[in-house]
Amino acid sequence: MAYPSITPTDESNRITSLDVVRGFAVLGILLLNIIGFGLPSPAYSNPSFDVSAGANANFYTWATIELFAEGAMRGLFSLLFGAGVVLFTTGANAKSGWIHYKRTFWLLVFGLVNAFVLL
Repeated sequence: MAYPSITPTDESNRITSLDVVRGFAVLGILLLNIIGFGLPSPAYSNPSFDVSAGANANFYTWATIELFAEGAMRGLFSLLFGAGVVLFTTGANAKSGWIHYKRTFWLLVFGLVNAFVLL
C-alpha cells in the first residue's frame, strides 16, 4: 500500500487568519491555566481559598479570567480544532485525511486502556 507523503503546509498555502486566531486561542488557554499554575486547585471556584497577602490580586485575576476568557477561549479553541479537522479531511487534503482517522483511533485505544486498565 502506497502511503501519501505527509509534509508541513507551505507558508504560501497556510490560512493566515486561521493561524492568528489559533494563536490567540492558545494564549487564552494559557490565561485559563494561570489559576492552576499559581493557586491551589479549589481556587478555580473560590478565589479567596488561599488567604494570603496577595488575596486581592488573586481575586482580581480570577474575576478577570472568569468574566472575559473562561467560556470564550475554550469555545474558540474547540471551534478551531473542528475547523482544522474539516480542513485536514476534506478538499485537497482528502487523500491524507485517513491519517487523522488513524490517529484518532489510536488515541481512543490509549484513552480506553488508560481509563479501564491503568485507573
